[in-house]
Amino acid sequence: MKRKVPKKNISGDIADIRKSDGNQSFGKKSLPPPDSWIDEKTTSEFLKEGDTKAIKDFAQDDFQARKKSPLKKILLILIFPLLAAVLLWGAGVYAKWNNLINYFNSAGGELGRFLDKNEINPTNGAGRAGAGQFGVLDLVRTKAVWENAGSVYLNFQNFSVAGIGLVQELNALNEKWPTLLLSGGGRELIAHLRETKNYLESMSEANNKLSSLNLGFENFLTGSRDSSLSLQIDFGRFNDFLGTLINWLSSDGERHILILFENSSELRPGGGFIGSYADMIFSGGSVKSIEVHDINDADRKLEKNIVPPKPLQAIEKSWTIANSNWFLDFPLSASKALQLMEESKMYAGRISFDGVVAISPKVVSDILKLTGPVELKERGLTINKDNFLMEIQNEVQAAQAKGVPSKKILSELVPEFISKLNSFKPDNNKLATEKFNEWVNDKDLIIYFKDSEIESFLDFYGASGKIFNPPSDFNGDYLAVPTANIGGGKSDLFMKQNIFFRTQLNSDGTAADHLEISRRHNAGKKDQWWYRLPNESYIQVFTPADSSLSNFTGGWDRKIIPKINYAKSGYKTDELVAEIESTLKKNFNYPLVDEFNESGKKVFGFWSKTDPGQTSKISLDYSVNLFSPAAVGQKYQFVFEKQPGSGASYAFEIYAPVGFFWQESNSPVFEYETDDPNGRITFVLTIEKEKN
Repeated sequence: MKRKVPKKNISGDIADIRKSDGNQSFGKKSLPPPDSWIDEKTTSEFLKEGDTKAIKDFAQDDFQARKKSPLKKILLILIFPLLAAVLLWGAGVYAKWNNLINYFNSAGGELGRFLDKNEINPTNGAGRAGAGQFGVLDLVRTKAVWENAGSVYLNFQNFSVAGIGLVQELNALNEKWPTLLLSGGGRELIAHLRETKNYLESMSEANNKLSSLNLGFENFLTGSRDSSLSLQIDFGRFNDFLGTLINWLSSDGERHILILFENSSELRPGGGFIGSYADMIFSGGSVKSIEVHDINDADRKLEKNIVPPKPLQAIEKSWTIANSNWFLDFPLSASKALQLMEESKMYAGRISFDGVVAISPKVVSDILKLTGPVELKERGLTINKDNFLMEIQNEVQAAQAKGVPSKKILSELVPEFISKLNSFKPDNNKLATEKFNEWVNDKDLIIYFKDSEIESFLDFYGASGKIFNPPSDFNGDYLAVPTANIGGGKSDLFMKQNIFFRTQLNSDGTAADHLEISRRHNAGKKDQWWYRLPNESYIQVFTPADSSLSNFTGGWDRKIIPKINYAKSGYKTDELVAEIESTLKKNFNYPLVDEFNESGKKVFGFWSKTDPGQTSKISLDYSVNLFSPAAVGQKYQFVFEKQPGSGASYAFEIYAPVGFFWQESNSPVFEYETDDPNGRITFVLTIEKEKN
């Protein structure tokens, strides 16, 4: 029986689905003074190994574990106000840390009572308090706790006090972020970050001392996967990052961040077409200015002629910044955008960008939902969350028809937008924080930094847009289906795409995969002409590196005729594109399909053309080699990666080998459907043997 799993039911606590939604929260509690404790029952539940419900909201295993940690969520949020200028601390962060500190205070207080002589029963090593929390401790462990009682208690207290200080710093940032970021308060912002770093170093020191006592506390704070009390706190990683970030903000001179406004009505593999961009300039730790430009401003001054990827040769003779986000792996696209931008005479030799932030129209629409509409009085136009994309495109097309600057509306909109953000109501902070997590998880906001330390941090916490790189012992499958609208106007806004994926695992360690792609063009006669153009898209199917195509139906035989003879015109070949295209080959059985290697994946590429009011259908069959043959208790993983800025409906069916079933669904088939997936979803399934 087919089951549709609503998005709200997806949880990291479910073994078979790992989906980072970023919306976990604890109940709000007032912050206790350092010398007060919450009730014994809560402490007992917190410390007892058999009852882990409360802490599981923090601790996760497998791939999504790191993204679920409240501290790591906080740390990730630290980056964003410095890069995108649209969001900072939310009330949810404070609430989670408030609750966490309650737990630590509780643990410390109950530990003190546990060590009280009047509550120790020498016959079994534990009394009333101890039985609830340390029932698994043997006599040797109890003796060790006695001998180190002062140190244990002191370090619990130190950890708690530092945590309270951290809460206060985060709360201060929550209260002041608009002024600090947008009104020259960078020095104070840096001071808060330094205090945050100091408190975290104190927490790390207390953590290390507790671990060094060898009393079992090492699983309490260090993030061991085997610990039910694991909080997945990585102090060292964050301290390294925070130090680098503070140095970056404190450095002399100006710092430049490239903001890419990507238009999802005209998709590219790395997101939407880059129609406009902003140069966000930092000085003294705060935003000095934001300069908005039409992408053509920089492209017209890009005199270096580079051969574009083959599909793009259908519409341009030289690779442009507007089409630089050609790679599904965002760090590759961002690096290319920076390279081309810095080679444009608009910036060459004068300005170097430190990083890139790519945002989809959904980010702007969501912020407009929080701030309210923006009035452009001179145009007699009101921009709101519902009409943002269409109104911008209408204005741009009208300007292009008149031969005037087409993106002038954006330079008018941004100052009004920033003014709205500067008067952001504190009550909206929690919603903004939730939205931030949603943008990152859904790849509507992606960040890239040249600095390897910052980029490593972004990648570790899922904000870099780097595609999944399977470990050497990965036993599973992978799928991504990015599309590129090349010559189809803005028709992606009216495309309805349905993707159906079915895989049958075989007992010999192989899998037979079947993929169906259905694309419906819903633009009507009353819609603008740029929406009614036939949708002409180059579709890529990313699969495991050793996949082998066995069937293909559908597709469009589009002939690409370069607009120039590159061999005779002195055009330079891009090294990355050349490396990818060197693996390109045609399948003689299926001549409409390109096969090549990119980012460690086997890619099947083909064209699709869909006229307004019509539906196009494509199907593929291919085989995949798994890590090992099926066995009872074996874990199987399926990873799906969404194209940034895209929208579609997805249905997945995963069949266990004949004679086996999935523990998670108690059935030979596991099914999942969604209209709104995160940027990456991982299914983790366990093979069980059917009984005769």
